[in-house]
Amino acid sequence: MALHAAQSPLAALLSSIREAARLAWDSLRSQPARSGLAIAGVVIGIVTVVLVASVLVGLRNSVAQLFRELGTDNIFAFHRNGDPYTPASDRDALRRPLLPAFAETIERLGPSVRDVGVQLLVPAVTATRTITARAGGNESDSVLLEGVSSNFFDVTGAEFAAGRPFSDAENRVVAPVAVIGANVATALFGPGEAVGKPFLLGGERYFVVGVLAKRKGTFFGENRNDNVVSLPVATAKRRFPEAENTVLYIRARAGVRERARDEAETILRLLRGVRRDEESDFNLSTSDQIIAQFDKLGAQIFLATVGLAAVSLIIGGIGIANVMVMSVTERTREIGVRLAIGAKRREVLRQFLFEAAMLSGAGGVAGVVTATVLGLIATALAPGFPAVPPLWAVSAGLATSIGVGVIAGYWPARRASALDPVEALRYE
Repeated sequence: MALHAAQSPLAALLSSIREAARLAWDSLRSQPARSGLAIAGVVIGIVTVVLVASVLVGLRNSVAQLFRELGTDNIFAFHRNGDPYTPASDRDALRRPLLPAFAETIERLGPSVRDVGVQLLVPAVTATRTITARAGGNESDSVLLEGVSSNFFDVTGAEFAAGRPFSDAENRVVAPVAVIGANVATALFGPGEAVGKPFLLGGERYFVVGVLAKRKGTFFGENRNDNVVSLPVATAKRRFPEAENTVLYIRARAGVRERARDEAETILRLLRGVRRDEESDFNLSTSDQIIAQFDKLGAQIFLATVGLAAVSLIIGGIGIANVMVMSVTERTREIGVRLAIGAKRREVLRQFLFEAAMLSGAGGVAGVVTATVLGLIATALAPGFPAVPPLWAVSAGLATSIGVGVIAGYWPARRASALDPVEALRYE
């Protein structure tokens, strides 16, 4: 009996909630057009937030995988700040490029450095020419050309779909050999075997010794490493003497990356003659730092999106509040009858709060579904660019929409529960 008595208030509350939900649903169903217009702002706001969150999360995961593929123990040294393939800022344009010979010195003098790979960037487009790769009747003018050391593929953890990296001997004798990215292999040789076959690059013949596997990490669905043609660094220097931008991939020994970074910075400062009171005229970065910078930019974009979406949610909230005020006015006699026959004021308050929450909740569901469909369409069109909403964005969107409804509907609900039954019954 005691247990039954303890459960009775809970059973009564659940019954009251079910009744309030039923009345709210009946009210919303009787005015579908008005309800739809009221939640339009909520739908737009939720779609905006969820879709942008989906894009940012998918892009962030792809970018993180892209840079982690280059080695989590690696330190990237370049004489400029930012992406090596982008134009230099006015400040960075005055900096001298690093030299490939620095790699051997850093590896020899850095106790925490395991080895150092060299990447010499060759400009694909100059004032006089555009480098084009040709094999038979196939051609590709979107190749990225670079000269790399023989240990570069091991330092960066590159996977081969076929063939091998070139050797130290091939680098010493300036051999006309190349390792090509997955997209280049497809463009020049189609689905067939590429290893051992010749191709023309800038008018000279090279032989493919290796084909890299397609990269998993992407940026907006693309990974430029799939478009790279890699030559031995000595071969690239002989054939393209104008190439000077050098990136050093400094691989640290396990567990001492930060110590290796300090050692590399000290050695590079000495090699470049940087005085003690001057800042370094080069940049050192890691995968974690680059990902953190992207996360910071993504957070700023998301906050700006939330600000824009908040305007739509406020408009939606005003629409819901207006609908609820009209609903209370139209149902004044009904409220009076309920109060006269014994309904408690908190039950009337709960009914109208439920009605507002269901109204905005429907907008939240519609917004999440719309964002999910758009994300799936984007993913289908660009498989390398996932935009499926994460669970936290879906949950936050639904919770926000319901919260907007409760806040917007509170004053009309409070007004309904405070009506005088006698005056309400007289209302025409």
